[in-house]
Amino acid sequence: MYKGILDEHKNGILILDNKFEVIYVNNIIQNIFNKGTKERCGEFLECLYQMEEKKRCMETTKCSKCNMRINLKKIMDGKLKNISIEKLEYEGYLNGEKTKVEMSLELKGINKDNDRFIYLEIYKMKTEKEILISSRRLIDEILDTLDDYIFYKNKDYIYVYANKSYCNYVGMKKIDLIGKSDLDIFPKEFCNNWRKSDEITLENGFFIEEAEDRGRHFKVTKNKVKIEGDFLISCIIKDITFEKLEMEKAYLDNLTGLGNRRGYDKKIMDIFKKRLGDYKLILLDLDFLRELNNEWGHSVGDIALKEVAEIIKESNIDEVYRIGGDEFALIIKSQKDVIKKLEEINAKIKNKKIKTIYLSSSIGVIDLEYDKSILHNFNRVDKALYRAKKEGRGRIVEE
Repeated sequence: MYKGILDEHKNGILILDNKFEVIYVNNIIQNIFNKGTKERCGEFLECLYQMEEKKRCMETTKCSKCNMRINLKKIMDGKLKNISIEKLEYEGYLNGEKTKVEMSLELKGINKDNDRFIYLEIYKMKTEKEILISSRRLIDEILDTLDDYIFYKNKDYIYVYANKSYCNYVGMKKIDLIGKSDLDIFPKEFCNNWRKSDEITLENGFFIEEAEDRGRHFKVTKNKVKIEGDFLISCIIKDITFEKLEMEKAYLDNLTGLGNRRGYDKKIMDIFKKRLGDYKLILLDLDFLRELNNEWGHSVGDIALKEVAEIIKESNIDEVYRIGGDEFALIIKSQKDVIKKLEEINAKIKNKKIKTIYLSSSIGVIDLEYDKSILHNFNRVDKALYRAKKEGRGRIVEE
């Protein structure tokens, strides 16, 4: 019954024994090649090299570099269970005429009565003149149209599938990529980190991270999946460079280029959630901005805000946010010279003159207390800032 089904299958099917000789071929392939069995795979497919050198398949001068042969051997040796190969190209003599052949196929290893066989299914095949087999594999074709990088590895970390985008990214054809490990493709340092994420995926069932490569940002999602009884690592790599840039814009203050209130809220919540260490929270308020706006207009007030922002940036403080009209929040890892650095900022601001008004800033400082709420901490530093203003402005008060 099964032979009858295979005979009439719309895809071309060959079965090879452990000598890579064809022991079964279905009707569609017989009609294309007008051949029966007992020939090695390359001989059956009328490979140019074995015919010109008059040698058996796997014995010509070109055979050692043949990716078809390499992958057939991996299947036969049990190193791979199955491989999908897209657009394999070779030169052959079909019906006595030299032509280029392109085919897409799938190879599977089969164990039967202690013997090893290879099931070879061709679902696309064409020459320079005609299409010989055309059976659309919808899922593969959809994956090949996606910009996301998609691949599968087996539990030995060997590639068993990759879509067109991923192959283009690594600069390899599918037939060259399938059957290889990361060490065959990438630098060793990268492979060590990549392997760790694969191991985590197999152990925990999933892995997610954001990564950067060559100035672009990617979201890497790996999952442990079970297909035909074997566990595989599936991976989708999505280019999120545009989304990340847009997200960063949402956290930036348009006037100064510093972080905005939304960015501050995100950072402070992250610090409290992860308890990242000892931090000081600082509020800096630009004195006399209202007077500057009233006398010279808001455009001049904007210049003052930009000047203050530049002074703070030059102090090499990483986390700086404009959270109100004239109010800046700074988050600094606790260290001995924090107050000294704030005094330097204050001094530089006092030296700035916009029109007829010298700038000035008042600063409140606290140590973050994780056992209190975010709001409680903000109220504390706000009170310190209020004291600095009340006591004469242009000064620093640490609670």
